This record gives sequence, C-alpha cells and structure tokens, in this order.
Amino acid sequence: MSPQDQLVLFYKLLRQHGLNDSHSGNGSLKHDSSFTITKTGAGADLLNSSELSECDLNQIPSKGASLDAGIHQTIYQACPQHNAILHAHNPHTIALTLKDKMFSPVDFEGKLYFGELSVIECDADNYLTTMPNRISSALQNSPIAIVRSHGVYSAAESLELAYKWLCSTEQSAKIKWLAS
Repeated sequence: MSPQDQLVLFYKLLRQHGLNDSHSGNGSLKHDSSFTITKTGAGADLLNSSELSECDLNQIPSKGASLDAGIHQTIYQACPQHNAILHAHNPHTIALTLKDKMFSPVDFEGKLYFGELSVIECDADNYLTTMPNRISSALQNSPIAIVRSHGVYSAAESLELAYKWLCSTEQSAKIKWLAS
C-alpha cells in the first residue's frame, strides 16, 4: 500500500470509528521536504489518494490543502521526529475537557501511555495564527495535543501510531465518562 493510500485508510478509520463526522478532521504524512495532507472539506467516506494535497515544508501551504495545513507544517518544523499527524474531533475527549486544564485518564492504559495531558485553550478568533505554535509546543513532549472545544491532534513516527494515540485517548475518555 502506498503512503498516500495509508493516509486515506487512517483518515477513513477515524470516521468509521466515530472520531470525526463525514467531513471533519485531517491527516498528513511527511516526506523529505514536503508533506501530503487531506484537502479542505475532504469527505472521509469517499476520499481517494488522488484527492490529497502536496505541500512544501518551507513554503505557504498549497491552495486547497486542509485549513490546518499550516498547523501540520509548524508541527513538522518544530518536531522533526514526527512523520505523521492525525486530527480528530473525539467526542468524549472534547466533552470531558470543556472546563478542565488537564485530562487525567483513570484507566491503566491511559495512565501508562499519557499520564496527564494538558488542555490547550482554543483561540477561535485567531486560530490559524496562534494555534500552530500552541499545538506544536504541546506535541514536543506528548503524542497528543487536546484543544479545548475543538479536538485532538496526534503526532507520531507513523500513521498507525498516531491513530493508536487518538483511539487510546478517546477510549480513556469513554472510560472516565462511564466511571463518573
């Protein structure tokens, strides 16, 4: 399977498992000096690899690339160890972090994988200018960045690992929700 097909697969899995609605979230995969990213408004159910956008790591993202392309670009620049980024709107994670400054899993795996996760304040009015640095800063020390009322960014060395971190975060949120 090509890297582009893998990106499409994991983007579709986010939708299939309820972490995104039909046209939300995004994902990218870094190459040497560029990255492939989903386009703005991409529909996960019908997406194919020919509909992805290519962006240079050091230039303004391509027209049509995801609105979050600048965030992905900043993460790759600040965290060169990461080769893949997935962004989802994990419903339980969002609900449980609307008021708190930290997300503390109560389950064994969540504690093992994450410990406590900071919740970043969402600057909706200046999202594209302030959030890239806030999110990339969080991802320098953690595989997960939770943005209050918006969603979760996961960065890792592979798409599969980024997907695992998103799913594990949501599983921990579901368990905490059920336990409360």
